[in-house]
Amino acid sequence: MIKLRLQLDIQVGLIELSGITVSQDRAAFEQLRACGQRYADHYGDTPISSVPGIQNARKLFRALGIEPTKHRPSSEAMLRRFLKGKEIYSVNNVVDVSNWCALDFLLPNGIYDRSKIIGDIVLRKGLPGESYLGLNNQEVHLQDRYALADDRGPFGSPKTDSRRSCVDQKTRDVISIIYAPAEFDRDLLQEYTNRYARRIEEYCHGRVQTATVVTV
Repeated sequence: MIKLRLQLDIQVGLIELSGITVSQDRAAFEQLRACGQRYADHYGDTPISSVPGIQNARKLFRALGIEPTKHRPSSEAMLRRFLKGKEIYSVNNVVDVSNWCALDFLLPNGIYDRSKIIGDIVLRKGLPGESYLGLNNQEVHLQDRYALADDRGPFGSPKTDSRRSCVDQKTRDVISIIYAPAEFDRDLLQEYTNRYARRIEEYCHGRVQTATVVTV
């Protein structure tokens, strides 16, 4: 089991899975679309701030020193796309499960190729000059911003993950992290963590090694 250390007062769900298969199977993507449609059917005509659970990711971002009205949590950004009727796209079955869980739980998460992570993980503030190439192919500057780091340096954050640690067709083992504010119900976060792990097992054929909640 990889070790994860937090340098601030939040909590996370930590999941490790081995033996997954990355494919273009769209079954998880269809579950993501169905989840988004349910939100649209229930909340399409109401302010997004009134959607139950939306405030949890905002509290998380504020705890991280990020203003959520300027930098939207990925879970909220995806919900906005569904409520506005915008198109979404499938990446691969693993990322589709990750996006489905972010939307379903309304908490941001990240999923990483385990073989690309060296040593243990710490969630810490970025140091002067630290940055990485993000999944959007833009340089992400991390000084005084919170980021996940291994022995090689930062590789992910609650906002934008790096290309270095991303899942690709060769990925077989993954680590996923669900971010939640400190006051979030721990039992519910454990339930979400277990549900995420089961979905990866079902849609990506992996085997769960770890599914636990980590706190400071």
